[in-house]
Amino acid sequence: MTDIAWRWKWPEVGVELLVSQEVVDVLDSHRQRGSGVERGGQLFVNPLNCTGLLLARATPPHRDDRGGRSWLELDSRRCRQEIESANAKGLRLVGYWHTHPQIAPVISPADVRSFSRFSARYMRDLPHPLAIIVGTSDKSEGIKAWSFRGGRYIEAIRIS
Repeated sequence: MTDIAWRWKWPEVGVELLVSQEVVDVLDSHRQRGSGVERGGQLFVNPLNCTGLLLARATPPHRDDRGGRSWLELDSRRCRQEIESANAKGLRLVGYWHTHPQIAPVISPADVRSFSRFSARYMRDLPHPLAIIVGTSDKSEGIKAWSFRGGRYIEAIRIS
C-alpha cells in the first residue's frame, strides 16, 4: 500500500490526483535555496492504482541536467532512460517538476513555453501534462501543480 501525503484537485475538469509520500519527499528535499540553481525531474503516475490516479514517482535531479538561477534543461538521455524504466514498472509519464527561487511558486511565461514544448513532444501519449513547481516555502503553498488543458494552464487546489 502506498502512503498518500495529499491530493490535488482540478474542480473545473473533475480530476483528482493522489500524491504519494515518496513524491513529496523528493520535492521537499530539492528546494532551491539561496543562490542555488533550478533543479527538477520527471513525474510518473500509476494508472492502475485501485484507490485513484496516483502520482507515484518524481525522479530526482540529475548531474547531467543544466540549470541556472531561473532556467533548467533536463538531460534528454536521462529522461529517455527514466521513461523506459518507469514504463517497465507500469508507470506512465505525466509531466515534470522543477524548482523556483520564490516562496510560493508562480508559473512564468518561460515555464509556459517550456511546458508547451514538453506537451508538443509527448502529445500523442500525454495530452494534458502536469507541471509541478517547488518554491522555497516548506508550507503547503510552497509546492503547486498545474495541468495544461485547452491551451492554458489550470492551477490545482491542494487538499490535505
